Amino acid sequence: MTDDRIGALRAVEFLAPLDDATLAELLAATREVRYAAGDTIVSELETGADVFVLASGRAEVYVEPRRGERKLLRTLERGGAFGEMSSLTGGLRSATVRALETVDALVIPDDVFDHLRERRPEVALALTRTLGARLADADRTVDALLSAREAAPASDAAPGRQVDSIRRIWRTLVVERKRDVLFKTLLAFVLTLVAVRLVVYASFRFDVAPRGILRAAYVTGFALLVVSAATALLTFRPRLRTLVAYAYGIGLALIFNELGVTLAFDIFYKDIHTPDPDVPFDVERLYRRTEGVRAVAIALVVLIQSVYLRQFYRRLWFIAKVRLLRLRRRRPAT
Repeated sequence: MTDDRIGALRAVEFLAPLDDATLAELLAATREVRYAAGDTIVSELETGADVFVLASGRAEVYVEPRRGERKLLRTLERGGAFGEMSSLTGGLRSATVRALETVDALVIPDDVFDHLRERRPEVALALTRTLGARLADADRTVDALLSAREAAPASDAAPGRQVDSIRRIWRTLVVERKRDVLFKTLLAFVLTLVAVRLVVYASFRFDVAPRGILRAAYVTGFALLVVSAATALLTFRPRLRTLVAYAYGIGLALIFNELGVTLAFDIFYKDIHTPDPDVPFDVERLYRRTEGVRAVAIALVVLIQSVYLRQFYRRLWFIAKVRLLRLRRRRPAT
Protein backbone atom coordinates (compact mmCIF):
# COMPACT_ATOMS: atom_id res chain seq x y z
CA MET A 1 0.00 0.00 0.00
CA THR A 2 2.90 2.36 0.79
CA ASP A 3 4.44 1.69 -2.62
CA ASP A 4 1.10 2.55 -4.25
CA ARG A 5 0.96 5.85 -2.43
CA ILE A 6 4.57 6.65 -3.31
CA GLY A 7 3.69 5.84 -6.91
CA ALA A 8 0.80 8.32 -6.71
CA LEU A 9 3.18 11.02 -5.44
CA ARG A 10 5.69 10.21 -8.17
CA ALA A 11 2.93 10.61 -10.78
CA VAL A 12 2.55 14.27 -9.82
CA GLU A 13 4.46 16.37 -12.33
CA PHE A 14 6.13 18.69 -9.83
CA LEU A 15 7.04 15.81 -7.47
CA ALA A 16 8.42 13.51 -10.19
CA PRO A 17 12.05 14.77 -9.82
CA LEU A 18 12.22 13.49 -6.22
CA ASP A 19 14.01 10.25 -5.36
CA ASP A 20 12.36 7.37 -3.51
CA ALA A 21 13.83 8.31 -0.13
CA THR A 22 12.52 11.88 -0.35
CA LEU A 23 9.11 10.65 -1.52
CA ALA A 24 8.96 8.22 1.41
CA GLU A 25 9.85 11.06 3.78
CA LEU A 26 7.16 13.22 2.21
CA LEU A 27 4.61 10.40 2.48
CA ALA A 28 5.33 10.09 6.21
CA ALA A 29 4.42 13.75 6.65
CA THR A 30 1.08 13.47 4.82
CA ARG A 31 -2.28 12.31 6.08
CA GLU A 32 -4.72 10.19 4.10
CA VAL A 33 -8.37 11.20 3.87
CA ARG A 34 -11.17 9.24 2.20
CA TYR A 35 -14.07 10.96 0.44
CA ALA A 36 -17.27 9.29 -0.75
CA ALA A 37 -18.69 9.87 -4.22
CA GLY A 38 -20.27 13.31 -4.36
CA ASP A 39 -18.30 14.74 -1.42
CA THR A 40 -16.78 18.18 -1.85
CA ILE A 41 -13.05 17.98 -1.14
CA VAL A 42 -12.37 21.71 -1.37
CA SER A 43 -14.70 24.55 -2.31
CA GLU A 44 -14.12 27.54 -4.50
CA LEU A 45 -13.58 30.77 -2.50
CA GLU A 46 -12.71 29.02 0.78
CA THR A 47 -9.41 29.38 2.58
CA GLY A 48 -6.83 26.61 2.76
CA ALA A 49 -3.23 26.03 1.71
CA ASP A 50 -2.73 22.25 1.94
CA VAL A 51 -1.86 20.35 -1.24
CA PHE A 52 -3.91 17.29 -2.23
CA VAL A 53 -2.76 14.28 -4.26
CA LEU A 54 -5.22 11.60 -5.36
CA ALA A 55 -3.99 8.14 -4.35
CA SER A 56 -7.06 6.49 -5.89
CA GLY A 57 -10.39 7.43 -7.44
CA ARG A 58 -11.48 10.26 -9.70
CA ALA A 59 -12.54 13.84 -8.99
CA GLU A 60 -13.77 16.78 -11.05
CA VAL A 61 -12.50 20.36 -10.87
CA TYR A 62 -14.96 23.11 -11.76
CA VAL A 63 -15.95 26.72 -11.17
CA GLU A 64 -19.37 28.38 -11.08
CA PRO A 65 -19.07 31.78 -12.77
CA ARG A 66 -22.83 32.35 -12.52
CA ARG A 67 -25.63 30.87 -10.47
CA GLY A 68 -26.70 27.52 -11.90
CA GLU A 69 -23.80 27.45 -14.35
CA ARG A 70 -20.92 25.02 -13.89
CA LYS A 71 -17.70 25.18 -15.89
CA LEU A 72 -15.74 21.93 -15.79
CA LEU A 73 -11.99 22.61 -15.84
CA ARG A 74 -10.56 19.11 -15.72
CA THR A 75 -10.93 15.63 -14.28
CA LEU A 76 -8.35 14.27 -11.86
CA GLU A 77 -7.32 10.65 -11.52
CA ARG A 78 -4.68 8.81 -9.51
CA GLY A 79 -1.62 11.05 -9.27
CA GLY A 80 -3.65 14.20 -9.89
CA ALA A 81 -2.81 17.11 -7.60
CA PHE A 82 -4.46 20.39 -6.64
CA GLY A 83 -4.05 23.13 -4.06
CA GLU A 84 -0.49 24.08 -5.00
CA MET A 85 -1.59 27.54 -6.16
CA SER A 86 -3.19 28.35 -2.80
CA SER A 87 -0.09 27.02 -1.05
CA LEU A 88 2.09 29.40 -3.05
CA THR A 89 -0.07 32.51 -2.86
CA GLY A 90 -1.99 31.99 0.39
CA GLY A 91 -5.15 33.05 -1.44
CA LEU A 92 -8.61 31.53 -1.57
CA ARG A 93 -9.28 28.30 -3.44
CA SER A 94 -9.82 29.09 -7.12
CA ALA A 95 -12.05 26.09 -7.92
CA THR A 96 -14.22 23.39 -6.38
CA VAL A 97 -13.02 19.78 -6.37
CA ARG A 98 -15.67 17.07 -5.94
CA ALA A 99 -15.22 13.31 -5.77
CA LEU A 100 -16.81 11.41 -8.67
CA GLU A 101 -16.27 8.12 -6.85
CA THR A 102 -14.62 7.00 -3.65
CA VAL A 103 -11.37 8.98 -3.41
CA ASP A 104 -8.34 8.43 -1.21
CA ALA A 105 -6.40 11.68 -1.03
CA LEU A 106 -2.96 12.34 0.38
CA VAL A 107 -2.94 15.74 2.08
CA ILE A 108 0.43 17.50 2.19
CA PRO A 109 0.38 20.20 4.91
CA ASP A 110 1.27 23.68 3.72
CA ASP A 111 4.35 23.99 5.93
CA VAL A 112 5.67 20.61 4.71
CA PHE A 113 5.21 21.67 1.09
CA ASP A 114 6.95 25.00 1.75
CA HIS A 115 9.91 23.24 3.35
CA LEU A 116 10.09 20.78 0.44
CA ARG A 117 10.36 23.59 -2.11
CA GLU A 118 13.07 25.30 -0.07
CA ARG A 119 15.39 22.30 0.11
CA ARG A 120 14.59 20.80 -3.29
CA PRO A 121 14.77 23.56 -5.94
CA GLU A 122 13.87 21.09 -8.71
CA VAL A 123 10.39 20.86 -7.20
CA ALA A 124 9.99 24.63 -7.38
CA LEU A 125 11.21 24.60 -11.00
CA ALA A 126 8.78 21.85 -12.01
CA LEU A 127 6.02 23.62 -10.13
CA THR A 128 6.70 26.79 -12.11
CA ARG A 129 6.21 24.92 -15.38
CA THR A 130 3.00 23.34 -14.08
CA LEU A 131 1.58 26.65 -12.90
CA GLY A 132 2.53 28.31 -16.19
CA ALA A 133 0.45 25.78 -18.09
CA ARG A 134 -2.35 26.14 -15.55
CA LEU A 135 -2.39 29.92 -15.92
CA ALA A 136 -2.53 29.62 -19.70
CA ASP A 137 -5.60 27.38 -19.34
CA ALA A 138 -7.13 29.84 -16.90
CA ASP A 139 -6.62 32.72 -19.32
CA ARG A 140 -8.44 30.82 -22.03
CA THR A 141 -11.29 30.05 -19.63
CA VAL A 142 -11.57 33.71 -18.56
CA ASP A 143 -11.61 34.84 -22.20
CA ALA A 144 -14.44 32.43 -22.92
CA LEU A 145 -16.42 33.63 -19.91
CA LEU A 146 -15.93 37.29 -20.80
CA SER A 147 -17.04 36.64 -24.35
CA ALA A 148 -20.17 34.93 -23.06
CA ARG A 149 -20.95 37.87 -20.77
CA GLU A 150 -20.49 40.41 -23.55
CA ALA A 151 -22.93 38.44 -25.68
CA ALA A 152 -25.55 38.37 -22.88
CA PRO A 153 -28.45 40.87 -22.95
CA ALA A 154 -27.85 44.18 -21.20
CA SER A 155 -30.80 43.58 -18.86
CA ASP A 156 -28.98 40.61 -17.33
CA ALA A 157 -25.88 42.58 -16.49
CA ALA A 158 -24.75 44.00 -13.17
CA PRO A 159 -27.71 43.40 -10.81
CA GLY A 160 -27.91 39.72 -11.66
CA ARG A 161 -24.20 39.23 -11.19
CA GLN A 162 -24.28 41.00 -7.84
CA VAL A 163 -27.06 38.79 -6.53
CA ASP A 164 -25.45 35.69 -8.01
CA SER A 165 -22.12 36.37 -6.31
CA ILE A 166 -23.62 36.46 -2.82
CA ARG A 167 -25.87 33.49 -3.47
CA ARG A 168 -22.93 31.66 -4.92
CA ILE A 169 -20.67 32.03 -1.89
CA TRP A 170 -23.62 31.18 0.38
CA ARG A 171 -24.27 27.98 -1.55
CA THR A 172 -20.59 27.08 -1.91
CA LEU A 173 -19.29 27.90 1.56
CA VAL A 174 -22.38 27.25 3.68
CA VAL A 175 -24.96 25.03 2.02
CA GLU A 176 -22.59 22.62 0.27
CA ARG A 177 -20.48 22.34 3.42
CA LYS A 178 -23.66 21.40 5.34
CA ARG A 179 -23.44 24.38 7.66
CA ASP A 180 -26.72 26.04 6.76
CA VAL A 181 -28.86 24.16 9.30
CA LEU A 182 -26.76 25.23 12.27
CA PHE A 183 -26.57 28.77 10.90
CA LYS A 184 -30.38 28.96 10.77
CA THR A 185 -30.67 27.55 14.28
CA LEU A 186 -28.28 30.13 15.71
CA LEU A 187 -29.93 32.92 13.74
CA ALA A 188 -33.38 31.94 15.01
CA PHE A 189 -32.02 31.78 18.57
CA VAL A 190 -30.56 35.30 18.48
CA LEU A 191 -33.51 36.95 16.72
CA THR A 192 -36.04 35.27 18.99
CA LEU A 193 -34.16 36.21 22.15
CA VAL A 194 -34.06 39.84 21.04
CA ALA A 195 -37.71 39.82 19.93
CA VAL A 196 -39.07 38.21 23.09
CA ARG A 197 -37.10 40.69 25.18
CA LEU A 198 -38.73 43.58 23.32
CA VAL A 199 -42.20 42.04 23.67
CA VAL A 200 -41.74 41.46 27.41
CA TYR A 201 -40.42 45.00 27.86
CA ALA A 202 -43.48 46.38 26.06
CA SER A 203 -45.81 44.23 28.19
CA PHE A 204 -44.25 45.61 31.38
CA ARG A 205 -44.21 49.14 29.99
CA PHE A 206 -47.88 49.15 29.05
CA ASP A 207 -48.98 46.57 31.65
CA VAL A 208 -50.37 44.12 29.09
CA ALA A 209 -50.42 40.75 30.89
CA PRO A 210 -46.65 40.38 31.40
CA ARG A 211 -46.98 37.15 33.39
CA GLY A 212 -49.23 35.66 30.75
CA ILE A 213 -46.71 36.53 28.03
CA LEU A 214 -43.85 35.00 30.01
CA ARG A 215 -45.88 31.86 30.65
CA ALA A 216 -46.91 31.58 26.98
CA ALA A 217 -43.31 32.00 25.81
CA TYR A 218 -42.10 29.31 28.20
CA VAL A 219 -44.75 26.77 27.13
CA THR A 220 -44.25 27.61 23.44
CA GLY A 221 -40.53 27.02 23.78
CA PHE A 222 -40.99 23.52 25.15
CA ALA A 223 -43.65 22.76 22.52
CA LEU A 224 -41.32 23.80 19.70
CA LEU A 225 -38.50 21.67 21.09
CA VAL A 226 -40.75 18.61 21.26
CA VAL A 227 -42.17 19.16 17.78
CA SER A 228 -38.78 19.85 16.17
CA ALA A 229 -37.20 16.80 17.81
CA ALA A 230 -40.07 14.54 16.71
CA THR A 231 -40.01 15.94 13.17
CA ALA A 232 -36.24 15.45 12.90
CA LEU A 233 -36.68 11.78 13.79
CA LEU A 234 -39.53 11.19 11.35
CA THR A 235 -38.36 12.98 8.20
CA PHE A 236 -35.19 13.98 6.38
CA ARG A 237 -36.61 16.27 3.71
CA PRO A 238 -34.41 19.35 3.20
CA ARG A 239 -37.27 21.85 3.46
CA LEU A 240 -38.51 20.33 6.69
CA ARG A 241 -34.96 20.29 8.05
CA THR A 242 -34.91 24.07 7.59
CA LEU A 243 -38.17 24.44 9.49
CA VAL A 244 -36.84 22.15 12.21
CA ALA A 245 -33.70 24.29 12.52
CA TYR A 246 -35.75 27.46 12.93
CA ALA A 247 -38.17 25.84 15.37
CA TYR A 248 -35.31 24.44 17.46
CA GLY A 249 -33.55 27.81 17.65
CA ILE A 250 -36.76 29.64 18.55
CA GLY A 251 -37.65 27.06 21.19
CA LEU A 252 -34.22 27.25 22.78
CA ALA A 253 -34.38 31.04 22.91
CA LEU A 254 -37.82 31.09 24.53
CA ILE A 255 -36.81 28.55 27.16
CA PHE A 256 -33.51 30.31 27.83
CA ASN A 257 -35.35 33.59 28.27
CA GLU A 258 -37.61 32.12 30.94
CA LEU A 259 -34.89 30.03 32.58
CA GLY A 260 -33.09 33.29 33.25
CA VAL A 261 -36.11 34.49 35.19
CA THR A 262 -36.30 31.19 37.06
CA LEU A 263 -32.61 31.40 37.94
CA ALA A 264 -33.03 34.94 39.20
CA PHE A 265 -35.99 33.86 41.28
CA ASP A 266 -33.96 31.10 42.96
CA ILE A 267 -30.97 33.36 43.67
CA PHE A 268 -32.61 36.70 44.49
CA TYR A 269 -35.89 35.53 45.97
CA LYS A 270 -35.09 36.87 49.42
CA ASP A 271 -34.22 40.32 48.08
CA ILE A 272 -37.58 41.03 46.50
CA HIS A 273 -40.03 38.79 48.32
CA THR A 274 -42.07 40.09 51.18
CA PRO A 275 -43.98 38.04 53.75
CA ASP A 276 -46.98 40.34 53.37
CA PRO A 277 -49.37 38.52 50.98
CA ASP A 278 -51.05 41.79 50.06
CA VAL A 279 -47.87 43.18 48.50
CA PRO A 280 -47.69 42.19 44.80
CA PHE A 281 -44.74 40.18 43.57
CA ASP A 282 -42.44 42.39 41.45
CA VAL A 283 -41.83 40.10 38.46
CA GLU A 284 -40.51 42.96 36.32
CA ARG A 285 -37.68 43.64 38.74
CA LEU A 286 -36.92 39.93 38.76
CA TYR A 287 -36.89 39.80 34.97
CA ARG A 288 -34.54 42.77 34.67
CA ARG A 289 -31.98 41.12 36.91
CA THR A 290 -31.07 38.71 34.09
CA GLU A 291 -30.70 41.24 31.27
CA GLY A 292 -26.95 40.90 31.47
CA VAL A 293 -27.19 37.12 31.14
CA ARG A 294 -29.27 37.43 27.98
CA ALA A 295 -26.90 40.00 26.51
CA VAL A 296 -23.92 37.73 27.14
CA ALA A 297 -25.79 34.78 25.59
CA ILE A 298 -26.58 36.77 22.46
CA ALA A 299 -22.97 37.93 22.15
CA LEU A 300 -21.63 34.37 22.57
CA VAL A 301 -24.01 32.90 19.98
CA VAL A 302 -23.16 35.64 17.48
CA LEU A 303 -19.45 35.04 18.09
CA ILE A 304 -19.77 31.26 17.67
CA GLN A 305 -21.76 31.70 14.48
CA SER A 306 -19.29 34.20 13.02
CA VAL A 307 -16.31 31.97 13.80
CA TYR A 308 -18.10 28.92 12.41
CA LEU A 309 -18.76 30.74 9.13
CA ARG A 310 -15.66 32.91 9.07
CA GLN A 311 -14.85 31.92 5.47
CA PHE A 312 -18.28 33.03 4.31
CA TYR A 313 -18.09 36.36 6.12
CA ARG A 314 -14.54 36.94 4.94
CA ARG A 315 -15.62 36.54 1.32
CA LEU A 316 -18.78 38.60 1.91
CA TRP A 317 -16.69 41.45 3.32
CA PHE A 318 -14.41 41.25 0.29
CA ILE A 319 -17.40 41.56 -2.08
CA ALA A 320 -18.78 44.48 -0.07
CA LYS A 321 -15.45 46.36 -0.31
CA VAL A 322 -15.24 45.75 -4.06
CA ARG A 323 -18.75 47.11 -4.58
CA LEU A 324 -18.05 50.19 -2.46
CA LEU A 325 -14.97 50.91 -4.55
CA ARG A 326 -17.03 50.55 -7.72
CA LEU A 327 -19.65 52.97 -6.41
CA ARG A 328 -16.97 55.54 -5.56
CA ARG A 329 -15.48 55.27 -9.03
CA ARG A 330 -18.89 55.73 -10.65
CA ARG A 331 -19.61 58.96 -8.75
CA PRO A 332 -19.22 61.98 -11.00
CA ALA A 333 -16.45 64.36 -10.04
CA THR A 334 -17.67 67.54 -8.34
